[in-house]
Amino acid sequence: MKIAVINFSGNVGKSIISQHLLQPRMNNAKIIAVESINSDGTDNETIKGKEFADIMESVSELDDVIVDIGASNVEEFMKKMKFFTDSQYDFDYFIVPTINKPKQLTDTLSTINELHDLDIEPQNIKVVFNMVDIDDNIQRLFSSLINHSDDIANFNTNAIIYENELFTRLKDEEKSIADLINDDTDYKALIQSTDDRIERRQLSHKLGTKRLAMGVSKQLDNTFAVLFGKGE
Repeated sequence: MKIAVINFSGNVGKSIISQHLLQPRMNNAKIIAVESINSDGTDNETIKGKEFADIMESVSELDDVIVDIGASNVEEFMKKMKFFTDSQYDFDYFIVPTINKPKQLTDTLSTINELHDLDIEPQNIKVVFNMVDIDDNIQRLFSSLINHSDDIANFNTNAIIYENELFTRLKDEEKSIADLINDDTDYKALIQSTDDRIERRQLSHKLGTKRLAMGVSKQLDNTFAVLFGKGE
């Protein structure tokens, strides 16, 4: 698949969706990070928005690719798509993450409208509800967005990513969710083998992080299935 992750607004979780939801379930797809201002600290290839032709050549060459478009480059990226005839159709899907904050909701609606103006079919514009609480009623929480654009985008209230401490811990761990899950260290045995309180605390933290990763991975599997598989 070829996917663009896009929103005029920042702080909606585009990188989390690209790195942790999509990439592991798309044959370890290449991520092209289109961001000229804020580096996210990863080693993904970074291309400025003005280099649109280079980006689209990479999209054409690769079987599986995720283009993570930073907020500072979205407007330029959209403009370029209008000038490069039919370039928008090189993407199978546009993923639009959103969160429940007024500015981000307004920007999400603007993003969807811009994609609609590019003649992207509603089923190819998929909204992901990010940073939500497990008890939230998504339909009610995002009603203003859904009611204004449900005819020009694909809304599935099960396409969600719950707020979870793991995503903060991942920045410190510098590991992927898969790395954490596949870590075969017996932390319980190590905890029992030491009387050092600091070491015990560190090992307990690593064990807790692994358990969080296992739970989040299952939830992301469900979200991916909702977006692209039998869960849709």
